[in-house]
Amino acid sequence: MTNFYFNNNPTQLPNYSPKCHPVQIYNTHPHDNNKCSLASRALLEKVRDLGVYIDENSIDLITIATAVTAADSFEQRKTAADAWSRAMHLHIPVTDECIWNLLSGRLSSILNFLTGDQWQFTFYKTSMTMPKPKTSNKAKAKLETLKGLNSICLFSGGLDSAVGAIDILNTASDYKPLLISHSYRGDGVKQKNIKALLKSNFGEISYSISPSLIKKLKGKNDISMRGRSFNFLAMAVLGISALRNANDDPNISTIIVPENGYISINPPLTRRRIGSHSTRTTHPYFLNEFERFLTDAGFHVKFVNPYQFKTKGEMLVECEDPSAIAKAVPLSVSCSHWHRRNIQCGHCVPCIIRRASIHHAKLTEDAPYGSQNLNFVFKDREQKDDLQALQTAIIRLKQSNDYLFWMRQSGSLPSDINTRKKLELTIKRGLAEVESFLKSEIV
Repeated sequence: MTNFYFNNNPTQLPNYSPKCHPVQIYNTHPHDNNKCSLASRALLEKVRDLGVYIDENSIDLITIATAVTAADSFEQRKTAADAWSRAMHLHIPVTDECIWNLLSGRLSSILNFLTGDQWQFTFYKTSMTMPKPKTSNKAKAKLETLKGLNSICLFSGGLDSAVGAIDILNTASDYKPLLISHSYRGDGVKQKNIKALLKSNFGEISYSISPSLIKKLKGKNDISMRGRSFNFLAMAVLGISALRNANDDPNISTIIVPENGYISINPPLTRRRIGSHSTRTTHPYFLNEFERFLTDAGFHVKFVNPYQFKTKGEMLVECEDPSAIAKAVPLSVSCSHWHRRNIQCGHCVPCIIRRASIHHAKLTEDAPYGSQNLNFVFKDREQKDDLQALQTAIIRLKQSNDYLFWMRQSGSLPSDINTRKKLELTIKRGLAEVESFLKSEIV
């Protein structure tokens, strides 16, 4: 097990060893990359730039999210006993260590489900001064953009989040959202271009945790990023705090999580893919458990996925502004390998689901792919794994027709029978979109 120690002051961190990894968080003190790793260097400044007071418990949550994202990035899965499931103990400074230690077991359970790892937490009293809002003209102007807003909408630059933002902001919606974006390398431009298609006013926070390894390791971060939705949602909760204080309205609580129902459930295509290939970033079990956890921690927020019972293709077809979504498609990113080459591969599961949805919606413009022709992919031993897994799942499900059993392999389903049936039908339609697309592409 690796112990990760976090503090804003590097002098309060232990020395590095193979089982002890010190990480400085925030930029309150100079950083020495010979002593410790670093995460969220500029995040507190981003918070102060909002020009509004942020509740201490929201700062605690984003500190926890920073720690989780850093450990998730720094600990290589290949070093685990099974080359996948890691064991990590995080020691994190917070303002209210009592409540967080009381809830630490539940947090571990939620993250174990989300990432497939073994998490442990110990919380201790922070010595950091909480960030105060800036009073500059720029901060005052930023504060004005928060006034009148009543919700948060996650905005990743992906195709689903583009539909979500367009549906809200290009129609007469009751939601007036603050868009929350996480800026990875290369994402910012695409997010900016999609935002240009939005017709109504909105607020926005684009942030980055940017984990940076200690110099002596000279290695790359782990790229599986199974915990990414945890930090995304934590930042959304911080956004709720900003909106409540900017508008003097404690009832603001809605966080919109736009994700098609198929990928939300994301059943494992084969037995060996359970856990390792099947992400759970917006699985209803994770969202429900995290919402309950936040309630018990003193937060009162509500996660809403308006597309839980829609396929990706249906999201495109039923988008409220067809012209805008047609323009957004080539600007968006869906690929799980995007950050390796800054081009969508065209043959991973998210790419195939994306391409199937565009085929279903009969849209003609799409982004370029590294592998456009699936006939070539099918003949390539190193690239055909996801494609073959999808074909195998389609054949197996036609024979067994046991979609509920398949869906349960990715996590517990809601107990309500009608909800489970709607999810089952969504999964069926999503797989049918893929089958139709593959028949049109593979000769």
